Amino acid sequence: MQQQSMMKYVSWWIIFALLGCVWSSSSVLAQTIPGGLLQEDFRIMRRSLEQAHGGIYRYTRKAEMDRTFDRAYRKIDHPMTELEFWRLAAPVVAHIKCGHTSIRLPKTLQTQMETTIPRFPLIISVSGDRTYISQDLVQADSPLEGSELVSINDVPAKDLLKKFRTGDGNTSKAKDYRISHYGWYLDLVYAFGIESPFRVVYRDRDGKHQNETLTGLEMPSGNKAWEARNPAKSETNADLQFLDNGKIAVLTIRHWYEFADPTRKITFLDFLQQSFSEIQQKRSTDLIVDVRDNSGGLDAPGKQLFSFLWDKPFYYDTDINANAREFEHFKYAPGAKPLPTDRFELQADGKWHHIKHPNLGVQQPLQPNFRGRVFALMNGGSFSTSAEFLSVLHFHRRATFIGEEAAGGYYGCTAGRIDNVTLPNSKLQLGVGLVTYYQAVSGYKYRDRGVLPDYAVGYTIAELMAGKDKEMDLAIRLAKKKRARGGGAKIE
Repeated sequence: MQQQSMMKYVSWWIIFALLGCVWSSSSVLAQTIPGGLLQEDFRIMRRSLEQAHGGIYRYTRKAEMDRTFDRAYRKIDHPMTELEFWRLAAPVVAHIKCGHTSIRLPKTLQTQMETTIPRFPLIISVSGDRTYISQDLVQADSPLEGSELVSINDVPAKDLLKKFRTGDGNTSKAKDYRISHYGWYLDLVYAFGIESPFRVVYRDRDGKHQNETLTGLEMPSGNKAWEARNPAKSETNADLQFLDNGKIAVLTIRHWYEFADPTRKITFLDFLQQSFSEIQQKRSTDLIVDVRDNSGGLDAPGKQLFSFLWDKPFYYDTDINANAREFEHFKYAPGAKPLPTDRFELQADGKWHHIKHPNLGVQQPLQPNFRGRVFALMNGGSFSTSAEFLSVLHFHRRATFIGEEAAGGYYGCTAGRIDNVTLPNSKLQLGVGLVTYYQAVSGYKYRDRGVLPDYAVGYTIAELMAGKDKEMDLAIRLAKKKRARGGGAKIE
């Protein structure tokens, strides 16, 4: 089953709505590319998306998408640098509202960004429409840490946030999650043409506006400073813990991989069977499933986990298909091969349907089956396979959801296999998924959203810096409260 699964990861490159931005950086001296060649690249990009992306009109109507393509194309009437062209193309790709679809900078420019270009030296966290400074990579415990960022080089911080998009459809928290992690805001500042030295205006903890001028850090130095303050944790892909004398089990899924451990000795399915056997032995009444920060992976593990939580036959995916087996963009995507005929079959609707995927057809519950209370912890980093698992869990009303809206769409996504298309003249990297998933769920009133929490959890900057885990604390309180009211768990 695992070998037949398809890998789905979020592309999570920066996808901005950069309309109206002014690039003034002298950090990169790039040659301009003639408009005619850029028009050719744009046509290749559009053709690839229209041909291959089965969900291109899932969240944006065709007429609106056509207008978006046409408006951008008309602007290619003069030479541009590769970065200027990327800034024109990025909003077009973003308008599809697919978190697996990306347009990335050329590899040469990516290399410069990672080595020689001075980057913004502050790590930020987003809460609502406010941007807070959580770490100063130059000076630990500086007065900036814990303050609210107001502007950088006269560009308001709120304007920067408005130009960022990620996740599926109109999910609300993927942006806040992604931009709050190391590296993403640094790229956002760079994309806006804001360069070192950085004139920062911030609101201190007393509410007073302060000014500071900061020198940028090249990424190797920034990485070193980050790692010194944030030591890497040795983590398994999944683990099980027990709280409250075994009454509460906590199942943490960090990645949906074939194996649960870094040594690749325990398959994910074996890990689940061992975990639910232990849960049964301890007679746990409550299970907390934590998929926060889990951006995806293989398809089958999400369905496998649900199989231990549902005691009747069920459907997980109703259809998985592609527009064709091969596409024109293959000539610009080294290594791209047609979808295999032993797995995909042409049917009457003109699409190629997966006929051997393990998540299709009637699924059976697995033993030992847990019938106690389930609490699902999620946030804006819960994407792809995590979002699929959450949607099925929600559709069957099998859990209480705590945290933030999931980043993936409720009804499915387009991913499966993502081709990396190199546009021949600008060398921009277009990532386009070929396979569209349709989940066995219905009745959710938000066609363009992810699973919404029953209990929304937000953080102040002080709570974030103190390392609080409010979602977990709330889940534990709810579990104890409901158990005190009576009602046990049935584990078969």
